[in-house]
Amino acid sequence: MAKKFKYNWKEFTLRAAFKGTPAKLFNYWTEKRLLCKWFLADAEMQLKKNGDYMFQWIEGSREIGKILEVRKNSLLRFTFAGGKCEVNFKKSGKECIVTLKQYEIPDDQINRIRIHMGCQIGWVFFFSNLKSVIESGTDLREHNPKHLKEGTVFY
Repeated sequence: MAKKFKYNWKEFTLRAAFKGTPAKLFNYWTEKRLLCKWFLADAEMQLKKNGDYMFQWIEGSREIGKILEVRKNSLLRFTFAGGKCEVNFKKSGKECIVTLKQYEIPDDQINRIRIHMGCQIGWVFFFSNLKSVIESGTDLREHNPKHLKEGTVFY
């Protein structure tokens, strides 16, 4: 008899390889100018433990939170969407492996959909967009205000 699988709705992990060094990828996650090329429309970040941050996406939604830990070129941890995110940067040949873990996600029906599934879909898109920006210079986000609304596929 097959062992019953129990899905963990309290966290998920994504991993991808990017052309570049851990320093380069860390900068894409921490410098406003670079964050706005692939992820956000605006950002403010006090890059230190207990520092504040504000992320604003193209369609206008915002996330305000705290930086929990920073290790230059290797780790960024911050509060996010009622839980926490940890982003690790590790050299692998000529590439950098970026691993994002979102955890301590509230485990109820609404947050299973809104945060666990919604954020996971969002992060997959933004990982793809970061790869596109780094490798081809193409930003895949929707920039036409006529098409922007919360929940849009192209953020």
